[in-house]
Amino acid sequence: MNFSQALDITLDEHGISAKWLSEQTGVSQQMISSFRRGNQRIYSDSLERILAGLPTKARNDLLSKLCKIDTSKIDLRLLVMESSPQEKAELLNALAIWAAQSRENKGSDCLPQAV
Repeated sequence: MNFSQALDITLDEHGISAKWLSEQTGVSQQMISSFRRGNQRIYSDSLERILAGLPTKARNDLLSKLCKIDTSKIDLRLLVMESSPQEKAELLNALAIWAAQSRENKGSDCLPQAV
């Protein structure tokens, strides 16, 4: 499955519109629609923003479709334990950014569960 197909299916499955994803990521609606149709190549900066803007379940489903892996069988604890100090630092930084953004978006109901 290519990226366009995986993105289109994932967004449909999770009821995510191009407008909503655009608001979350700063990637234009037109660009997201072009990615979905396969009319536009995606580059790393847009891919990173789209992945970061997707809800966790949708992101995992998209990656699962692209990598043909069952993400439910990934042991996150083991991945962290085996990561390098640099990777651990990047993970902690990403979590700190997520936590700060979640606090800003008072509508987030997942922050209390994570903290």
